[in-house]
Amino acid sequence: MTAGLELDFSAQIAASLDGVTAALDREDRWRRRCAQAITQVPFAGDISITAGAGSSTHARDKLQAKTGYIWSIRRITAQGWSAGTVTAYRNDVNGEPVMPFPVPAVNTIGRGELMLMPGDALVWNATGITLTGTVLQYWGVADCFESWYLPFYIG
Repeated sequence: MTAGLELDFSAQIAASLDGVTAALDREDRWRRRCAQAITQVPFAGDISITAGAGSSTHARDKLQAKTGYIWSIRRITAQGWSAGTVTAYRNDVNGEPVMPFPVPAVNTIGRGELMLMPGDALVWNATGITLTGTVLQYWGVADCFESWYLPFYIG
């Protein structure tokens, strides 16, 4: 082998390794960005009951997917009554019912099955309620992620 050929071969290997290193760096940055795109958000509140009914529209801000983010509700719990129905709605008590509770319960939801898009919120309504106290409680947890991550989240 001549010295010129060895230098050319070494330069090709170095260029190839630089390309592999750059690709691995891009992949590492992408994986880190994806890992930081999703967090879990807990939520909780209560419904004051008067004459067997009540709603919780006052807590909309803390039950809302903010601009640029999506919530995938993973668990919703409602408790504190013995008769009647409690329902979680999307945005308005006259809107889409997303989770009825004919009895107190803990409901787990699969990834991507109950999603709140940016600006959507859970609103609660209770009717025909018999309570031991005067407040009905709800809480849950949602996966919260940046909107761009949706195709990767639902796979």
